[in-house]
Amino acid sequence: MLDFLKKVLLGQHPIAERFKHIRYPELPLLSLDLELTSLDTNIARITSIGWLTGSNYQVDLASAEYNVIRAKGDLQQSPVIHGLTAKDIKLGAHIRERLHILESYVESHVWVLHNAALDMQVLNRLWKDLGLKQVKITTIDTMLLEVYVVEKAHGLVPKGAVVLDNARKRYGLAATPLHNALDDALATLTLLYAQLYALNKRGTFKMTDLAHTGAINTYILG
Repeated sequence: MLDFLKKVLLGQHPIAERFKHIRYPELPLLSLDLELTSLDTNIARITSIGWLTGSNYQVDLASAEYNVIRAKGDLQQSPVIHGLTAKDIKLGAHIRERLHILESYVESHVWVLHNAALDMQVLNRLWKDLGLKQVKITTIDTMLLEVYVVEKAHGLVPKGAVVLDNARKRYGLAATPLHNALDDALATLTLLYAQLYALNKRGTFKMTDLAHTGAINTYILG
């Protein structure tokens, strides 16, 4: 019953057929991060967004995009945490423009996020508010993949063990700047590469081989 409710609440659906049988090293990946004003997805505003693509354990730095997003209302501590001024946010890009660009990656790429449910719920709300065409997006959640790894090794997940920085330390990855959307997108993508290599060094795994981890989901936006 709990699994059923999760699927209803988080919009989980079967893995897109076009990605099912591609080996992980060859998957076209889009790593995405949103900086938000709140963890409450009903009111959270996006203050910045960053993404970049990669495949074959490589990062395409030329694909990197970063934008401060125009936002109004109570920004709480977001400008301080994310190093943005009120002026930066006032002069930021409109989220509609950024989402239109992201639409071009829906069919072609698997999206990689650290805590996908949070960001995808915010995107779903905005997708509906802006009247964008409904889409299905296949995702890999590096946080849930790390939960699986830690639980399998230790039987429990200590508090804070799977936050992005701590998860990266487990694989010997360097510390990265925090609270910048593009830096976090890059850190998430390289974390995924480390996770996948540790789980299957021969690179023979396909999407279906990791479906049992709970880290692979498809979300409907709009």
